[in-house]
Amino acid sequence: MANTSLLNKNKVDSYWKDVWMRFKSGEVKAFELIYADHIDFLYSYGTKMTADTEMVEDAIQDLFLYLLTKRDNLSDPDFVRYYLLKAFKRILLEKIRNEKLWLKDKDDDSFSFDYSIEPESFSHDDEKERKLVFIEELLEQLDPRKKEIIFLKFHSGLSYDEIGDIVGIQSSSVKKLVYRTISSFRDILKNKIITLFFLFSRSSNIRN
Repeated sequence: MANTSLLNKNKVDSYWKDVWMRFKSGEVKAFELIYADHIDFLYSYGTKMTADTEMVEDAIQDLFLYLLTKRDNLSDPDFVRYYLLKAFKRILLEKIRNEKLWLKDKDDDSFSFDYSIEPESFSHDDEKERKLVFIEELLEQLDPRKKEIIFLKFHSGLSYDEIGDIVGIQSSSVKKLVYRTISSFRDILKNKIITLFFLFSRSSNIRN
């Protein structure tokens, strides 16, 4: 299974490297492919950093305009999504900081990342919905940086090294944080489900 996953990843990476080279050579279709495949992810990521959707859309436009105008001088990334995400984050953070300066909020240099589980990703199942509520509660307890790491781990396809570079910490720290967070999620979910089971059993016995 692991070898199959690795082969699939290598195949995908090879495909996007080819698309990237065609884009750099001036092929419009290749640029359209890059844009269409990444815009939704970039938008989802950006709206977790700021609620200003217009700012996020502007940052995306700035990113792809930059790619077009600097096409000849762009490097050749191993993973296109990582390359785009890193550049997009830099552009968006600059816009966020400029807005804070314009609002004279110079002391607020805090990083925000609002990550929550998408309800449509779960079927309408009572047990899954209960788990969803618990996971939401757990996510709320994480600081913004940890939320960003968890989001990137499960939605971006980036490696630990790439995630570490995006968030500005060592890849080993990313791996430990993900492991500890998921372990705590599992432990708390298990305890919550057990508690609900006993409460349900107790209430059933009382009615009987």
